[in-house]
Amino acid sequence: MSRKKKLRRKKLRRLKNLIKAFTASAVLLAGIFLFVFGIKSILFPQKKGTDSAASASAAGTASTTAKEASTDAASTAEAATAETAIPVVPAEPPERIPVDFEELWKTAPDAYAWILIPETNINYPVCQSGPDRELDFYLSHRPDGTAEFAGSIYSQYYNKKDFSDPDTILYGHDMSDGSMFRTLHLFDDQDFFDRNREVLVYLPDKVLHYRIFAAYNTNDDHILDAHDHFRDPAVFIEYLRDIFTGESVYLGYVDESVELTAQSRILTLSTCNTREDQRFLVQCYLERTADGKYIPDSADGGRTGGTGETAQEAAEWAEEEGPESSEETEELEELEGLEGPEETAEEEAQTGVY
Repeated sequence: MSRKKKLRRKKLRRLKNLIKAFTASAVLLAGIFLFVFGIKSILFPQKKGTDSAASASAAGTASTTAKEASTDAASTAEAATAETAIPVVPAEPPERIPVDFEELWKTAPDAYAWILIPETNINYPVCQSGPDRELDFYLSHRPDGTAEFAGSIYSQYYNKKDFSDPDTILYGHDMSDGSMFRTLHLFDDQDFFDRNREVLVYLPDKVLHYRIFAAYNTNDDHILDAHDHFRDPAVFIEYLRDIFTGESVYLGYVDESVELTAQSRILTLSTCNTREDQRFLVQCYLERTADGKYIPDSADGGRTGGTGETAQEAAEWAEEEGPESSEETEELEELEGLEGPEETAEEEAQTGVY
C-alpha cells in the first residue's frame, strides 16, 4: 500500500476516534445533565412537600390551639356564669285540697268550705243558707238539707263566702257526743291551748291557714250586729282592743304576743256553754294562704282607726298609763281652749273619732 493511502487511513481513524470521543463526551455530558436535572426535580418537589407538611402541621397546631383556647374560654365563661347566675328556686307545688267539692255539692249544695282543726273532732263542711231560707237554717239541718237536731257548721249570710270580712263567724252546736263544736272546749285547758293553734279552712281553689290567739267565754251578743258589721275599721280596732284588754273576756286565754290590726282577718268559732246568756268563742287570725300571701298592712303600718296603735299596744297603754299629772292637765286645758268648745258625744260619733 502506498504511503499516501496509509496517511489517509490514519487520518480517517483519528477522525473517527475524535467523533467517538466527541459522541461519548456528549453522551456523558447529557447523562450528567439528566442526572443533575433529575436530582433537582426530585429534591425540589420533596422540599415543597416538606414545606406543605410543615405548613399543615403548623396549621393543625394553630387549629388545635384555637380549639383549646375556645374550649378554655367556654369553660371559663360557664364557670363565670355559674358563679354569677342567680339560682333558680323551683316553685312549690300548689297545696293539695283533700275535699272533692264537686262531689260534695251533689248532696250539699250550700256547702262552700271545709274546716279542720287538728287534735279535735272538728272536720266538717261549712254551709250558708241563702236569703230565701231562715238565717239559722243549718242550726237544725244537715248539709244535705234534712232536719237534724245536731245541725251543721255554718255561717250566716252576713258574711262573705271567701272569708274576706274582718270577722267571719262560724256557728255549731256543743253536742254531748263530741260532735260539731263540742271539742272547742278543749281550748279551755291552758296546756291544750298553748300546744294547738292551727285551723285549716279549705275552699274550692285554695287553703286558708289560721292561728288561734284566743279562747274565752263572753256575752251572747250577736257580734256583727253589735258592731255594725265592722263597716268602720275603727270599730274593728275597738273590738280587738276589748279582747286584749279583757273587756270582752269573762274566762279564758288570750295570746298577748299576737299583733292584730285593722287589716287583719279573723275567724270566730262560736258555740254555747253552760249558761244561756253566754257563748264560748275560739278566735284565730289568717296567718297565710296556700301561696304564702298575707293580707297587707295599710299605709300607716296597719295601725288604722287614727290610733297609731295595735290592739295590744292599746291594751298595754291602758294598763301602764296612770292618771294625768297636773302639768299635763293644764296643757290639755290650754289646748282645748285654743280648739274651741268640746264636742258632744253625738258630734264626736259623727266625726268618726274614737
